[in-house]
Amino acid sequence: MAETILVVDDDLDILELLKMNLEPEGYDVRTASDGRQAVESASESPPDLILLDVMMPHKNGYQVIEELKDIEETKTVPVILLTARGQTEDKVQGLDAGADDYITKPFDLREVTARVKAVLGRTQPIKYINPLMRAMGSGFNEAGVQQLAGHLQAAADIQKKLLPEQAPSIQGFDIGILLQSSMSVSGDFYDFIPLSETRIGIVLGDVKGNGIPAALLMVMIRTALRLLCREAEDPAVILKRINDLVVRDTEATLFATMIYGVMDTVTSTFTYSNGGHCYPLRRKSTGMIDVLKTGNMLVGAFEEATFRSGTCLLSSGDIVVFYTDGITETYAGDSSVSNKSQRASVNSEEVNAHQSPTPADMFYGQDRLATCVSKNATLSASELCEAIVTDLALFSGSTQPNDDRALVVIKRDT
Repeated sequence: MAETILVVDDDLDILELLKMNLEPEGYDVRTASDGRQAVESASESPPDLILLDVMMPHKNGYQVIEELKDIEETKTVPVILLTARGQTEDKVQGLDAGADDYITKPFDLREVTARVKAVLGRTQPIKYINPLMRAMGSGFNEAGVQQLAGHLQAAADIQKKLLPEQAPSIQGFDIGILLQSSMSVSGDFYDFIPLSETRIGIVLGDVKGNGIPAALLMVMIRTALRLLCREAEDPAVILKRINDLVVRDTEATLFATMIYGVMDTVTSTFTYSNGGHCYPLRRKSTGMIDVLKTGNMLVGAFEEATFRSGTCLLSSGDIVVFYTDGITETYAGDSSVSNKSQRASVNSEEVNAHQSPTPADMFYGQDRLATCVSKNATLSASELCEAIVTDLALFSGSTQPNDDRALVVIKRDT
């Protein structure tokens, strides 16, 4: 989002000149022609910076600064004074009033741009730190914000170490994994748990929400799963026990969706239980797409939740894709609807450019995911993960996810 600059001067030519100079630099420029308008404009919608003339009708620049400093929403907005008066005492008066910098008329436009960038570079971090400090209490200061940032980074590092760095190597299978976080810590996770020489537990989960609370619940579920999965063979029993643990020990607003299953490499079967999660896709070697619709209730939302298991047989050449809703609920960029025919993952039906987009147009969805999997079925599991992410970027117009994303792709060797 462009930074907003309020330019205040009673000389309309100077207003236009400064606007023409700053807008090509990427700033959103508003103008006011006297001190009264300046206070009204800044109060109604606080800008990121004010370029303020000193000698104006109704209120001079010093009076404007004084009023803005008494308004909660504008007291931290930086001000650069503009004036033809260049005496030292005038500069001191402006700085004493609360101005952040001082430019003497006539000015060089390059100097104005340089000083604007310099002041914004110093003050913009404070714009975001101050509300956080107020929310944390009077004893919290800027050093505390830096410490909090350090703790958050440490949490992200710990969480990263808990997740497998790479997919396991299983004879007869090719496994690819991918995790993209929308924040420094994630509520999405996957794990692989060796159960025997021929059996491996596979989990993909999504804690609802994001940030630290979701990440903490993710660690709790992962830890419990690793302990419980060795006590029972039926995935439905495992999910029930995790559900009861989460219901008992967390707030009602914290819950998760997840799939836990056991891959048997001898029989090439995957026995799984689905706790309210996105249905996995299986692409058969014939090209047909199946949706594995064995489903159950959310994990941790209801004490009375029940779970059941299903079994999927993987034939030679089959592909199974497990994913979180950060994939299918990726929303379209501004140009995604009008450019549908150019996107590799979009259905063949054309949408009238003059019609309002439907939900199917606005979100990536399961059908586009299935199409992308089919078109890239010859790739390795890891390459298929990357192809899906590339397709998401084409659809959304951005490489930055709006939600956490996790993928596990399993290919049965041909």
